[in-house]
Amino acid sequence: MAMQLSLDSLVGMPISHVWFGHGSALFLELGPLSESRLQDGSPGNPKGTVTVMADFGWRIEKPRSIICGSGDAKTRCEAIAKGLVGTTVVDAQVLGRLPELYLELSNNQWLLTFGQYQGQPTWAVFFNARGCGALCVKGGHLRLDKHHT
Repeated sequence: MAMQLSLDSLVGMPISHVWFGHGSALFLELGPLSESRLQDGSPGNPKGTVTVMADFGWRIEKPRSIICGSGDAKTRCEAIAKGLVGTTVVDAQVLGRLPELYLELSNNQWLLTFGQYQGQPTWAVFFNARGCGALCVKGGHLRLDKHHT
């Protein structure tokens, strides 16, 4: 059965692993995990069936306030992000004229992205099955980029 390559396919998926990349980039690994290797052959972060990447501008909200965001101390963000492991995605959509990612989680929290630099919003949803590509923003529109890895 082919995976549906849309944000709807994220609904019901569990967050299995959370990690941070360069700067404030937040990565959520959804679904069953598999091993990964860095270019030098050393072990990398495990990869889920789907990887959500929120680069630079993002925040995690609870119903009436922001819990943490990309501008907060890394230790705070790491502590909050660890609490996302085991939750599931309840809703996934894009909002706004320039598409920003919105994920509602089963723990009554939300992840939202927001671009703050010139260019395009910098988030992506990687479908890690070989050759599937990633949903991302190009030219102000949501696109499936088969070359985005």
